Order: sequence, then structure tokens, then C-alpha cells
Amino acid sequence: MGTITATVTEGATVATGVELNPSTLNSIAKPTVTITTPISLANGGTNSANAPDARVALGLGSMAVQNEGAVCITGGEIEDTVIRLKVYNVAGAPSASTAGRLIWVTDGNSGAATVAVSDGSNWKVIAFGATIST
Repeated sequence: MGTITATVTEGATVATGVELNPSTLNSIAKPTVTITTPISLANGGTNSANAPDARVALGLGSMAVQNEGAVCITGGEIEDTVIRLKVYNVAGAPSASTAGRLIWVTDGNSGAATVAVSDGSNWKVIAFGATIST
């Protein structure tokens, strides 16, 4: 069994020999608790001493640590969701240096709105066809 160290932060006194368990720790005002042995999976822990190992134990992939503005999905599928393209006008379109990106351009097809795809050098208009119907 691991060692439990408690530091009392508001001046409470714990008598020598008092068993430290959740009940006695909760009776101390704002304790700081350090557990030196990881809590096992069977006891509701991750059996891990650090965050990366805990993510592995929980089966979390690399998306668990990606910032919302920089998510990179390199496999799998996206389904049952609406994907909204970033909106630009021709003058404000970003560099086309990264091939494969899609944007919505409000005036990119001879003044009409269009979807454009980057070929790595230029934004190319994706021609719209007929309106979908049943």
C-alpha cells in the first residue's frame, strides 16, 4: 500500500496515530493530499503516475490533448455532422499553399459564391451543379 501524506492548510491538528482515510481527511479543513502509489484500475484509478500514461490507460487517443482550434484527424470517418467551411471574400482568402483545404468564397466565382479547393498554389473553383431534389 502506498503512503498518504496530508498537509493541513488551515491550522487544524490531527493527533498522532489517527488513521488517514477519506473520512478523517474530509474532517480536516482543506487538506492537501498526495498519494505516492497510483490508484489501481480496480479501485477506480488509472494505475498511472502521470497524465500521458493515464490517457493510455483510459484508452484516449491523441485527440484528447489537441486544442479545439488545431484538431488533426488522420484516420476514421466523420459522419452525422454538419461541416461548416470558413467564409472569405476573394480579397481576404488565405494563402493557398496547403493543398486540399476547402473554403467558402462569397464572391469567388465571377462575383458569385462558391466553394474553392487549394491545389497548393491557387484556389480553384468547385463548380456547382443543379439543386438537389427528390
